[in-house]
Amino acid sequence: MNTLTRGLQAHGVMAHYLDYSSSYLGYGSDYFWRLASELGSPDIYDRLRRFTLALIPKYDLFHFHFAQSITFDQTDYPLLQQAGKSVVMQHWGSDVRLYSVAKKSNPYVLVKQNEQIVRRRLSRVSGHVQHCIVADKELLQYVKEYYPQVSVVPVMIDLTHYTVEEEWKPNERLLIVHAPSHPGIKGTNFVLKAIEALKEQYNFDFKLVQGMSHEQAKEIYKQADLIIDQLHIGSYGLLAVESMALGKPVICWISDYMTEQYPAELPLIRANPDTIQSVLENLLQERDCLPEIGIRGRAYVEQHHDMVKNSRRILEIYQRLQSI
Repeated sequence: MNTLTRGLQAHGVMAHYLDYSSSYLGYGSDYFWRLASELGSPDIYDRLRRFTLALIPKYDLFHFHFAQSITFDQTDYPLLQQAGKSVVMQHWGSDVRLYSVAKKSNPYVLVKQNEQIVRRRLSRVSGHVQHCIVADKELLQYVKEYYPQVSVVPVMIDLTHYTVEEEWKPNERLLIVHAPSHPGIKGTNFVLKAIEALKEQYNFDFKLVQGMSHEQAKEIYKQADLIIDQLHIGSYGLLAVESMALGKPVICWISDYMTEQYPAELPLIRANPDTIQSVLENLLQERDCLPEIGIRGRAYVEQHHDMVKNSRRILEIYQRLQSI
């Protein structure tokens, strides 16, 4: 959200980012309201509605994320509609992933939320919002029956913040990094089990990245020779994109279905809970292939995940909605 805002600003748009949660990642925001401590207040929803009314004259379009809105209780949607404002919802993964749908094409999938709750949420939100954005066709599966219009725009990063070391070569002792935001969903137990088994035969270092700011974590990614993303979801996310932007080879489970949907040049190394140990062992034995995979990863991100290009695509969606 922070990156999208800066991308829109680069195109001359007045865009601001409102955040209610204080994340340890430390991305920063234009407006911040530490709302968690106030949700028990008896007048909080009245205050949020007044806040919405104060924002309405200042903006033409409201872009929400994770099935949320300004007021949390969705009472702001009618206010925005009455004021003639365009509204976009962007879904990111766990807020829409449906197990009954996902398991048809991905036997390793895990979900974080009860399917009935997710479906009720989608029905409620899509009753007010006409246009939805998702990052790939894995997420498209879950939302397409709910929204009249769905656009696929890949996640974006500011490439000027990610530099690639020239003529990078792996360390003598490979440094393997795993950075799970949600260990269960990311398959961390399988990663740790594979690492422990391989340490009996191979000399390498392993680092688990958790609870750090984004900038602190990025410094570790820069040192890594190989980064492990996730082993269950079947599609790749922001960690894989950032790692590829740094020229690092990435292990990630991509389902057969999504392998067909992504561009053919996607350079991720596929592994799931059943194959992670053998995939890691092959890479420990064939370490010379890692720099070339990293080079292809950087080129892929430049083509498909650039902040300037992808924020332009979202701006074009805004412009179409405004013309309607």
